[in-house]
Amino acid sequence: MAYVLLSCQVLLAVVFLVSATGKLRPAGVRALRRTLRELGLPARLIPLTATAVITAEAAAGLLVLPTPTAPYGLVLAALLLAALTAGVARVVIGRRAVSCACFGPSVRPLRGVHLVRNGLLLLAAGCGLVLLPAAGPANAEVLAVAVAVGSVAALVLIGLDDITELFFPSTIRRRT
Repeated sequence: MAYVLLSCQVLLAVVFLVSATGKLRPAGVRALRRTLRELGLPARLIPLTATAVITAEAAAGLLVLPTPTAPYGLVLAALLLAALTAGVARVVIGRRAVSCACFGPSVRPLRGVHLVRNGLLLLAAGCGLVLLPAAGPANAEVLAVAVAVGSVAALVLIGLDDITELFFPSTIRRRT
């Protein structure tokens, strides 16, 4: 079970750290603020909320790693994902055109694929929380495979928007 746990931890760490990093650049901050504005957040709360989102993502990405902070990181990841998923669900159900700033600037709208991605990430955080107390020692070779599996899964989920766009192009276009 240590292998599954490590794969989940690597998956979450890579996704959250890539997400936070994509938002740190000026264009990424602008995209996140635009998304928050499109979500209807009051203008006075947008700068603080953008900073909080980036900070929480970076913290979750670091805390979730296999260290004594892992339980806190997994809880933070689950709570953050629950909040983000609720926001995405509101947009998808309301059929609103809100740009996705999940990994930095993008003109693609939030849609159902983002719910799937966040659901899978929530599942990884939940699995991590369940497996953490029972995780025992593991050999280095299999741990290397677990790191590779978590990394590849992260890359697939990070690129899921692009992958699904190939087969299911966006029907909702952003207003210009």
